[in-house]
Amino acid sequence: MNLKYYLMELRVQESYKNLLILLAPFFSKRLLDLNYYPNIVLGFAALFLNSSACYIINDIKDAGFDAFHPRKKNRPIASGKIKKSSALLFSTMLLIFSLLISYERGISFLIICILLFLNSTAYSFFLRNMVWLDLISISLNYVFRTLAGCCLVNVVLSPWLLMGVFYVAMLLALVKRREEAIILDRPELHRRTLKQYSINLIDQVITIFSTLILISYSLYTFHSPYSNNLLPFTIPLVTLIVLEFILISKTSQENGIMRAAFSNSIIIVSLLVWFILVTYLIYFC
Repeated sequence: MNLKYYLMELRVQESYKNLLILLAPFFSKRLLDLNYYPNIVLGFAALFLNSSACYIINDIKDAGFDAFHPRKKNRPIASGKIKKSSALLFSTMLLIFSLLISYERGISFLIICILLFLNSTAYSFFLRNMVWLDLISISLNYVFRTLAGCCLVNVVLSPWLLMGVFYVAMLLALVKRREEAIILDRPELHRRTLKQYSINLIDQVITIFSTLILISYSLYTFHSPYSNNLLPFTIPLVTLIVLEFILISKTSQENGIMRAAFSNSIIIVSLLVWFILVTYLIYFC
């Protein structure tokens, strides 16, 4: 058994998605309360194991298609480095550990983790072949991760922020579909829904969800209980980030929009300035 290939299947590079559990502590002014950190760290571990178990199941299901994908063909299961039976056993072990940790964090957190797994599994076997439902399923997982953070610190997050998370996830999923439609020779062979997702249609929907992101964030800042109504002044920064991301998604020649986005100086600087301003306005104003 080559441990390296099993570690590759954990998809550590995708674990940034699980950082969404920090949204609730951050926007509820509890991120600096060290009493919550054991819960947050263990919660992150549970979500990481849960997500990894889902990725492995998806790789088992898609091994035949991934073998002909320009990037995915190098994944351990698609390339035959790991047997499907061994991968399934590994996934089951990860899920069991995830649910055990989740149970210790509370029933609400456990339910969220189960929903995350069920939705991801439904996506792998059914929803990924259904137009729009595939994008909605992916985006709901981002919402589940955010709600998991709410459970860890026992807060109710603003519905505008939750909607914003969903809209951002939809935008990311759309951009990924656009990238696949461009770089793959016959995209419909790798993902059936790409037969319906034309570039023109995707661009139109990207515009819709970009607008919804700005609306939901703006409404949050207008109704926020913090910062003496100064948060709306951060809206131009968020607008710049969204516009620059859209530009990159339509002009980047790289096989990886996220890599291009997070190596873009305008996005990096804007995110940093936004984070500093929002932190100051929420925690110190």
